[in-house]
Amino acid sequence: MPAPKLNGMTTNVHTSIQPGTYTIDPSRSSCRLTATHVFGLKPVAATVDLRGGTVTVAPDLAASTCSAMLDAATFRSDDERRNKDVTGKRFLHAGSHPVIAFRSTGCRAGSDGWLIDGVLRVRGRDSEVTLTVEEAEWTGSGCHFVASATIDRVAAGVGAGRAIIARPVRLTLDLWAA
Repeated sequence: MPAPKLNGMTTNVHTSIQPGTYTIDPSRSSCRLTATHVFGLKPVAATVDLRGGTVTVAPDLAASTCSAMLDAATFRSDDERRNKDVTGKRFLHAGSHPVIAFRSTGCRAGSDGWLIDGVLRVRGRDSEVTLTVEEAEWTGSGCHFVASATIDRVAAGVGAGRAIIARPVRLTLDLWAA
């Protein structure tokens, strides 16, 4: 099988990142969300703060694992009313479910790069998700990863707003770990 590709370039991922367990630095990392209105009128961009997580890079990359926790109460968009609605009982219900969590269940080489299969827990409900690793680089003192996924928000447990918000939500993680 040809070497996996990152950003359209063939990359020897085996030698660029040192095996080990790395702790995600929430102050340097970010989570961006993008959704659209049902009728596609206006994209909605938001961020959610990371609480933490780990990335374990194994000598055999397929055995690598990762986990991340997001702070549901920190959903921020350009509209304060929307922020309050999304963190409220109808959507994320951050008061009762303060953490959005991801844990990997497998890592595999895809035709265009590495894929991380896992379980996303939102509002106490688990759904399967696959992250596409877009960047993975050794920084000299740790790692930098960019990964993204399109999530079906209804399958993930956020069913409110079906007549307003489209089901797919694009999630992009920009993670720095040491």
